[in-house]
Amino acid sequence: LKQNSGYYQKYKTAFIESHNFNVIFLGSSRVAMHFNTKLFDSVTQSNSFNLSLIGATSQVSYAALKAYLQNNKSPKYIFYEIDLHYVKFNTNDIKEFNNYFPFFSNKVLLNEFNKIDNRMNMFYSNPYYSWPYTGLKNISTSIHGWLNIPNAYDSLIYKGYIKDNFHQPLNFKRVKPYFAYFEKRNRNYLDSIISLCKKQNIELVVISSPMFAGGKVDLLNKDQINKQIKNIALINGLRYLDMSSLSFCNQRQLFVDHFHLNYKGANLFTHKFGSYYCNILQKKALKQ
Repeated sequence: LKQNSGYYQKYKTAFIESHNFNVIFLGSSRVAMHFNTKLFDSVTQSNSFNLSLIGATSQVSYAALKAYLQNNKSPKYIFYEIDLHYVKFNTNDIKEFNNYFPFFSNKVLLNEFNKIDNRMNMFYSNPYYSWPYTGLKNISTSIHGWLNIPNAYDSLIYKGYIKDNFHQPLNFKRVKPYFAYFEKRNRNYLDSIISLCKKQNIELVVISSPMFAGGKVDLLNKDQINKQIKNIALINGLRYLDMSSLSFCNQRQLFVDHFHLNYKGANLFTHKFGSYYCNILQKKALKQ
């Protein structure tokens, strides 16, 4: 909790402090790496925050959003990324769950995470139980916080966005294409996110951000899963923005793998997305 940068500052901003962001980006690591909050704020004159959690399913994203809204004002817009390749997986995993231990004073976060993994209440109430799950990364971060020494990696995180300039560009790799579909629980928690946003008078926009080769290298039925999401958006009166196949999606030097942009790719995408935000939602010109 003493950290003023990096992951822990991100979680402190999201789950402990009170803020008034007007734009929230919600989702998994693709959101963390694709939506450059600094660039977006600069070109759109917004105050945005990247509320992404690594490996987040729709249930984890719902938990994060519900916990965020306990202390923070409702944003005007939430852009929720649906990972086309990930909606088929039914999992009780909370990736890097030990990173959230310091923030379970937010009881909504604790209760919602406990629905996914019922060890969470014990992690919060019994330090002898949580200690074996606390890794060297957590200890290192804690020591850096107490000594007020910044971690080199922390400087790459700004308002939840992760600047990935540390991975090599995408190389050629063999993949095994598969069919995607909406697993029932993921579909139900998408409805929960939609319902929560309506209750809070938040305009929810569903989005699919860039994938290498538009995702068709990995997803055999990408068009069908896209059509399903469009139908869900139509039924609920939402906008669906499919930006998974932008013109630069065949450029390997902009990706670290088939699903994640590096910082060069993120800058291109964020500027493109900023144009949509200004021209379509705000009805004003993008600041150059």
